[in-house]
Amino acid sequence: MSPKREKPVIFTSDLHVDRWDRERRDSFFRFLDHVERTAAEFFIIGDILDFPAAKGQSVWPRHRDLITRLREMPAAGVPFTYIIGNHDISLRGIEIAEAGFTVTYCDAKNPVERDLLGKKVYMDHGHFHDPLFQDHIYDAMDFLRDVTGAAVDRKAVDFLKDVIRIFQRRPKHGADKDEIPAREEVGVPDRFLKIWEQAAEQLLKRMRYDIVMFGHTHAPAIVEMPGQGRKSQWYVNTGDWVAHTTFVELTAKKMALKDWAAGETLKEVAF
Repeated sequence: MSPKREKPVIFTSDLHVDRWDRERRDSFFRFLDHVERTAAEFFIIGDILDFPAAKGQSVWPRHRDLITRLREMPAAGVPFTYIIGNHDISLRGIEIAEAGFTVTYCDAKNPVERDLLGKKVYMDHGHFHDPLFQDHIYDAMDFLRDVTGAAVDRKAVDFLKDVIRIFQRRPKHGADKDEIPAREEVGVPDRFLKIWEQAAEQLLKRMRYDIVMFGHTHAPAIVEMPGQGRKSQWYVNTGDWVAHTTFVELTAKKMALKDWAAGETLKEVAF
């Protein structure tokens, strides 16, 4: 009799479901079927939704089936954790900790740390490390939406992000040879991605995690970093479901970054 296959822990992030067409939506539901069949536990690390909705429509009626499906995952035998991101930061203050179902907003004082399959894993959405991010900016966007009845122009906000990043912090240039090349339409321009790699490096050194995992940038990556002695540590970014369809599978023996739509493993590391 062959040994029972170990179930992986699966991670993804940055769904931004308001931006999906029908094909992408159907693809994600097939991905959830895969998660229910194969996963020991499932994490989404931020930005399922956009508040205000990208298309100016009510969130709940359009996405009730998706939210209900995620809510029912524990009943299918897969514990589910959602870490609130910056695009759905309006959900902060909602803390749910039921059997197999968790919704939480983490910050520097209250990070999400888990021991998973022998690895000490740190997770946050990643917006804390963005030089633009300030809570009051998102509060102001909500206020302007309420007053004007329309979403703040996203192109103007994206332009502001670039300006602030340029003047607040200058990342080192040059990509790591092991980094997964980013596709078009990532959430953060390529020239700024080193900011998150450097943030992960500091967390790995200071807290001695095995893995630091972010979303937010929309740029999938697994980057090995030197640890204490001969021990390796990793910075991981789960990518997104806008320009990519990426997710991470973690087992006791390996970690893999995969593309669901392409059916490909983009990178795999053995422990």
